[in-house]
Amino acid sequence: MEKSKLLTEINNIGHAFYNKNDSKKLKDPIFLEQIHSFEVVRVTRPNAVLKPADAMVTCVPGLKLTLKTADCAPVLLADKKRGVVAAAHAGWKGAFSGILETTLLEMVRLGAWPDNIVAAIGPCIHVNSYPVEEEMKQLFTENVQEFFVKRRGTEHFDLPGYVAYRLYRAGLKEVDIIDVNTYTDKRYNSYRRDPSNPARQFSSIWVEE
Repeated sequence: MEKSKLLTEINNIGHAFYNKNDSKKLKDPIFLEQIHSFEVVRVTRPNAVLKPADAMVTCVPGLKLTLKTADCAPVLLADKKRGVVAAAHAGWKGAFSGILETTLLEMVRLGAWPDNIVAAIGPCIHVNSYPVEEEMKQLFTENVQEFFVKRRGTEHFDLPGYVAYRLYRAGLKEVDIIDVNTYTDKRYNSYRRDPSNPARQFSSIWVEE
């Protein structure tokens, strides 16, 4: 299990980035059908039927907004003063499409203040383990080409770096990156390492009751 220093410092917020074994111990998680989109839903009660999306936002105490990942970046966000939290599933497609900005907008609609929001990027695949096709690089504008790095003649993508860039560009001043590569750390499930394994680890955030 990993924790973010930024989120831990907030008194009324609970959170954790669980590894594949710890994930089995999480009680009463609220899940989404994640679809690599920029869709965000607001969660108001434990047993709500949620439409497919890639981020959840709430201010209701006790609701454990929980992501399933196995290389994509789980992003947990909280307003330090107003009791608003969010969880966003950010693969490269979701981040590229605007899932993080849409999540922040929904947090503000729920009462958060942009200057108060902090974020933590959880265990995900890191640049040395993430080869991508040249066609993917061509989708990105020139000012973000720095997140592509050549390794042995193949392009590699810096997913946590790009996610952090999108959060900073959206106005956040504090972003924590958990230094865990899911591909190389066997405590975590990795789709790239084992695409036949359907298991995922969980990342969760909630307002304390």
